[in-house]
Amino acid sequence: MENTQYRTVFGATGKIGKELLGYLSRAQVPTIAVTRDLSRAEILPFVKWVAADMSRPETLWATMENSTAVFLVSGMGTGFVQEQHNVIKAAKAAGVNHLVKVSSAAAGKSSPQHMAASAIGQSHKEVEELLMSSGLNWTLLRPTGFMQNWLGELAKRVKEERSIYEAAGDGSRAYIDLRDIAETAFTVLLNPAEHLGKTYVLTGDEAISYWQLADIIGEVIRDKVTYVPITLEEARERMEKKGMPQWAIQTFITYAEVQRNGEAAYISRDVQQLLHKPARTVAEFIRDYMEWFK
Repeated sequence: MENTQYRTVFGATGKIGKELLGYLSRAQVPTIAVTRDLSRAEILPFVKWVAADMSRPETLWATMENSTAVFLVSGMGTGFVQEQHNVIKAAKAAGVNHLVKVSSAAAGKSSPQHMAASAIGQSHKEVEELLMSSGLNWTLLRPTGFMQNWLGELAKRVKEERSIYEAAGDGSRAYIDLRDIAETAFTVLLNPAEHLGKTYVLTGDEAISYWQLADIIGEVIRDKVTYVPITLEEARERMEKKGMPQWAIQTFITYAEVQRNGEAAYISRDVQQLLHKPARTVAEFIRDYMEWFK
């Protein structure tokens, strides 16, 4: 097994990483799954788990052994840029051929105002630039808003009150299912050379407003769901009461403002072209996760 060409997956216990591991395992692709906590590891055929911490470069060498391609995704935090840069440098030093990074659609925004206000977009853009200048072959995946984000407070409100409170006004966004991101990453990792230097914007095939989302959820759970538009200031106050960090609050406010101004309805066909099938619809997502809302 020493000469086996592995795919290394960072963020292996996260939502996207778990889905990706399933695709790689079923395809019998030898994979190194990276986690800080091995107690969270899920045993799968063709998957070898390795403990490492992205903030500690000395732990990363074992994750790259005999690896031909690395998949990089991680949660946002104060050390985000440095941690992802540590992985990029380790991959380069280990002779990895290709790195596939999950970035953000916000990293591609040309508006300085939006980039300055969005800590997430700004951080991803910084890592993108480090990756492009690293000498590694690369592919960027830039998804838009995640459907799975609805499974938090939004789903709780629907379940308890049959209401949705958002500050996006009448604006629409082409949300994407994380399962489509994982399948796209799987497609790229199977044949990285075909995607050399490519940036893919990952969206759903339909842009919807929260009015439409309320109707879709209501139809699936067979009960009326009401969308209650709130102001940006009301949204800020709600997040401050929860104790959210200011960078996160400002990012969510920026996303809501962009959507309510009609600047988030862009639809990319990259998912369709890469997977040779339509992206999952909002209705499909709600049906699959119906119990969260019912």
